[in-house]
This record gives sequence, structure tokens and C-alpha cells, in this order.
Amino acid sequence: MDWSPFVVCAPEEYAPGARGMGGPDGLGDRLRTAAFAERQAFAAFVWAADAFTDASDELRAAWRRIGAEEKVHLDLLLARMAELGVKVEDRPVSDRLWRRLTTAKTAAEFAAMMREAEARGRAAEESFRRSLASRDPVTAAIFGRIADDEAEHLALADRLAAGAAGSDADFPANSEK
Repeated sequence: MDWSPFVVCAPEEYAPGARGMGGPDGLGDRLRTAAFAERQAFAAFVWAADAFTDASDELRAAWRRIGAEEKVHLDLLLARMAELGVKVEDRPVSDRLWRRLTTAKTAAEFAAMMREAEARGRAAEESFRRSLASRDPVTAAIFGRIADDEAEHLALADRLAAGAAGSDADFPANSEK
């Protein structure tokens, strides 16, 4: 997988820990990590929509739509990084999320893994929204928008897991995008 412009650590390595939030480096580290998580999620949803023949047409269409939303999130984060002078390639990131998600053997397994990843991401984005609200409202708003979108993704995952989604027609289209 070509992850450029991101620099990815070797599979056996961990990405360097994020620096403190007191300075621009720490914010940059979090933006970079979040952006790369969105990049991996975008790739994983597209991959899953193509790979899992055991998924319904509706589910695969939902995955493609969510993948497109993850791409929007990536673009928002990359644009903010550019505004702040944060270089994507300055620190390596880990593709463990992608490698984990692509071990799924069934649509249900992928959906469960992705739901867990979306929940972790949403929690982090909510935390950043709150912690950055007063000192960087622009970045806080970006994280907030992503957290809100992830909440919609989780709601869809829950409906599908409960077997209540014979069709995903009621999935919010999020017309802002």
C-alpha cells in the first residue's frame, strides 16, 4: 500500500509517541495521527466494500459512502496541517489499523473491528474538541465535525449489528459534504 505522503514505520516498530499538547509539535502529532487514521479507514472501507461478497449490496454501498466521508476527514485534517505548517512527513506513523482490519475474513468480522476503531477514534476526537476549544477553535471544530460523523458511522454499525438494517436508506447522507 502506498501511504505517501505519510512515512510509515516498519511493521514491528511503533510510531513515536505524541509530544505534549503545550506546543505546536504536540498538536501536529495529533493531527498527523488522526489524518493517517482517516487515510487507513478510507482505504479499509473501500477494500471491504470490494472484498466481502458476504456483505449485502446495501452494506457495501454504506461502506463506500463512509469511506468517502473518511476521505473528506483526511482532507480537512491535511488542510489544517498545511495552515499550521505541520509537515505530514516529519514523523512516522503506524499502519497497524490497516493491517488489523485487513485480517478480517468476513463482513461481520470487519464490521466489528471497524466499529471498535470508529469508537476509539470518536472518543479521541471528542477529547480534542473539548481540549482545543478555547485555544484553537478552528482545529477543535474540525475534530468536532469528525466526531459527529463518526457518531453516525457508529449508529449505522449498531443498526447493522442488531439486524435492523434490511436497507441502509435511513443512514444520514450528511448533505454538508
